[in-house]
Amino acid sequence: MSGWHYLLAGAVAFALAAAFTPWAKRLAWRVGAIDYPGEARRVHKQPTPRLGGLAIYAAFVIAVLLFLPWSRELAALLIGITILVVVGAIDDRQPVSPWVKLFWQIVASLVALSGGIGIVSLTNPLGGTFDLSWGRTAFELGGLHFHISPIANLLSIIWMVGLINVINFLDGLDGLATGVSGIAATVIFLLSVGPNVHQPIVALLAIILAGSAFGFLPYNFFPAKIFVGDSGAYLMGLTLAMLAIYSGAKLATVSLVLGFTILDGIWTVLRRVWRHASPFRPDRGHFHHLLIDAGLPQLQAVLIMYAIAIVFGTVALFTGSYAKLVTLIVLTFLMAVTILLLALLVVRRRLPAAKSD
Repeated sequence: MSGWHYLLAGAVAFALAAAFTPWAKRLAWRVGAIDYPGEARRVHKQPTPRLGGLAIYAAFVIAVLLFLPWSRELAALLIGITILVVVGAIDDRQPVSPWVKLFWQIVASLVALSGGIGIVSLTNPLGGTFDLSWGRTAFELGGLHFHISPIANLLSIIWMVGLINVINFLDGLDGLATGVSGIAATVIFLLSVGPNVHQPIVALLAIILAGSAFGFLPYNFFPAKIFVGDSGAYLMGLTLAMLAIYSGAKLATVSLVLGFTILDGIWTVLRRVWRHASPFRPDRGHFHHLLIDAGLPQLQAVLIMYAIAIVFGTVALFTGSYAKLVTLIVLTFLMAVTILLLALLVVRRRLPAAKSD
């Protein structure tokens, strides 16, 4: 597959997303899918339409059908993201129970597994692989062959559902979730076209996702004219998770590119549970909120997080599994220190205001 084929697929996805976004914006205003400022965690000042994910979805699906051969895996991907886009779009208009959303996230992950997209092994940074096929059982249903591997299937579902929510957690500043997802998809594309991996189908899917995200980004970048919404965050999260599963190298790569986001998601859940709050209850304690509360303008905070994703994505492209593991450990330490320092700085900034009251 030539480089021009990849370039054309990405360009078509970009153009379609850019063309569909004004339509999604008008639809959001028409059906009342609007995000109003007011809650402490929200940083925008004007009512802003959601449903931007519909533009990304339309661009992604059309480009995929134009450039990729039909397969069981592709069908599973499209059905899975369609389920989540529908659920996300409903939630963009009127809040849906977090447990209902979690249920459908698990269903979409199971659909992906039914298409043969699942973790079967993990690369050992010290050499070799960890086989996860223990207890593997094969059966046939409707002329299709399926395999159930308890450990592998459970890890696959945790990975998919986790990344769906990680990208959704990231959607707190203008252009943040869209831009970081586009960067992650670009890194997967570069890895997939390289000689060590060489997976043309995965590369095409990745460049189409990147093109769809970047085509929407001009409307979503600060100051945002439309938000990606749950529909778009879910789509990007599940697609990135599924692309990463195709090889252990991509699991490590995506974990590194989105490392700061994944760690922020883990920190968020632990923090909420520690405070006896629901892990699904939104708050203003995310890493990007700390940057804003520490005094950074929104645009600078987003650009800093873009830079982090690019730096660690570049490291992931040019290092082996062991180096990626070491880098991830270093990143975890740096994130912990940074969150602590930012939290202390935020407290110091709030003290004078509290005393003046």
